[in-house]
Amino acid sequence: MSRIKRALPIATTAIVLTAASIVGPTFFLAETSNAAPAVSKPTATTTPADRSGKPAAAKTPAELLQLLGERIKSKDVDGIIALQEPEAAIVNYDGSIIRGREDIRAFYVEWFKSDPVLTVNPLQTVLAGGKRAKDGTVRGRSASIMGKYTLEQTRADGTRESFSGNFCDTVHEQPNGTWLYVQDNPYPPHGGTALSHHH
Repeated sequence: MSRIKRALPIATTAIVLTAASIVGPTFFLAETSNAAPAVSKPTATTTPADRSGKPAAAKTPAELLQLLGERIKSKDVDGIIALQEPEAAIVNYDGSIIRGREDIRAFYVEWFKSDPVLTVNPLQTVLAGGKRAKDGTVRGRSASIMGKYTLEQTRADGTRESFSGNFCDTVHEQPNGTWLYVQDNPYPPHGGTALSHHH
């Protein structure tokens, strides 16, 4: 088996919520009127369930992060793809881009062979933009979700490796008020050449 590329779907991906994320990440709202409130501990019961009993859609960026984490943990590739915009992208460790649902699906199928265990600590979410309707509601907002992560996965030689880093993901509000991923970036530039720390 070829070595799994170290592209990580992050924000977006809370498989194990750390204490800091449960206590409550910081939310900044550029749109204060009708903006979604900060959610300190999102629950699956906040969105309607589909026929399988899973939440069908995310009503906030925090719920989107939770849903992606749950679906990664269960290796539900179809469920993960349903949380992506058609032209969504994942930033790879070498700076290349995995773009579109078909390529994102192929990435997850391959990545799951490494039996990944991901811990995500979202620290800040910033909502901005959108358009205000006549009734005062704002739709079409974007949000950046930023934080830290650690990942453990299996190398091609069968040994386990672990590393940590920062992430900055972009999500977008749909016309019906639900949220989908636009960009999953576990390698944002932070002024240095090392984008993650390996153990």
